[in-house]
Amino acid sequence: MGLIMSLSKILPLFLIILFLPLQSKAFFGLTKRFDQKQKIAAARDAYAKGNYQEAIDISKSFLMENQEAPKRRSRRIYIVLGNAYAALNDYDHALLVYNEALEVLPKDIKLNLALANLYYKTELYDKAIEFYNKVLSLDKDNSDALLGLGRAYLQVGFLSKSRQYFKDYLNQKGQKDNSVYYDYALANFLSNNQNIALEYAKKALDIDKNNPDIYFLIAKIYNNLNETEKATENINKALKLSNNRDDILLTSLIWKVYKPSTVKEALQEVKDYQRQNPNSQLAVFIEGMSLLKQGRKQKAIDLFKKIQNQNQDSFIKEVATQIIKNN
Repeated sequence: MGLIMSLSKILPLFLIILFLPLQSKAFFGLTKRFDQKQKIAAARDAYAKGNYQEAIDISKSFLMENQEAPKRRSRRIYIVLGNAYAALNDYDHALLVYNEALEVLPKDIKLNLALANLYYKTELYDKAIEFYNKVLSLDKDNSDALLGLGRAYLQVGFLSKSRQYFKDYLNQKGQKDNSVYYDYALANFLSNNQNIALEYAKKALDIDKNNPDIYFLIAKIYNNLNETEKATENINKALKLSNNRDDILLTSLIWKVYKPSTVKEALQEVKDYQRQNPNSQLAVFIEGMSLLKQGRKQKAIDLFKKIQNQNQDSFIKEVATQIIKNN
């Protein structure tokens, strides 16, 4: 009887000792998961507050200390780390981070998309196209990839593909990125689909009535449609909103040169412009054209020769050379 009593006292203690390592291991695992989640939250919080270097430090610490972390947690921290480097304009490190992450998670859509977006931002459009296509291979209806491909193909001048991807994106249900209307309008303008371009440029304008780029695009569309009054009205709005931005101003002066009623005005305005911008090749060309249109041929040729003698190779120089040959 005494032996049985002794065993009954010893047995619970034995069981506690037996299972203690398992309980400790489980407890340690829970603690580690909690610590990982806290670090991810801290990195995200630092990034959200604009403390990018702090976000980088926390993320790098996480990756060094948690090499066996579940892939979903690694993905979150890689995205924070890559985004933080990109926010500091350290694109080389950002690209390295995303490429390293994809070695671990090659089929992760968010990481592939983040890398594609970064390649686009750094103007590596062929690489951006490669990774946007990879996203579509994983998710054929991914709207971000469709939009990215539309923009990337627009940048490389592959307009038919650009228009198609923009169209696929616009045909999807759900909220749209507002800038797509301008981008699709531009792709159609460059493809000489002026009516479609005008339709979508107006949609862009409905969303943002204070964007000089939209008015400028609409002006160029109307100019191509030979609706000169509407072209002038819209380019004047673009000039006002942009505080006479150079590219808009010089385009306006070129149009004035080709109208007999405004050619003298163009000459005076381009001379005023050159006082502030003496090295503008396009301004010299516009002055030469305005003189040529007024019958002051020799002075115009002298200006075109000035352009011809410049070291800078350009389309303007080619046109000036051709004018000299023809006169």
